[in-house]
Amino acid sequence: MVTAAEVTAGLAAAEAIVSAIVKVAPAIEQGVVSSIPYVQAIAGLVRGSNATAEEIDAVLARINAEADVFLSPLPPDDGSTTT
Repeated sequence: MVTAAEVTAGLAAAEAIVSAIVKVAPAIEQGVVSSIPYVQAIAGLVRGSNATAEEIDAVLARINAEADVFLSPLPPDDGSTTT
């Protein structure tokens, strides 16, 4: 039998998980949106669009720059996000 304390603990854990997801959702969305041009560029390279070494290097440099931005720490919570 589940006790009231266990239910309360479960609800607290669920709230913490939802809160964490809400806090990182903008960063995840930005990462997905910003990756679209790079995914398209990689698809073009894979399809054999005869890219030059310079074009490949440029695409990789843009991907690395975006990855660095995506992996940078989030700004402090300003309290504007609510659950």
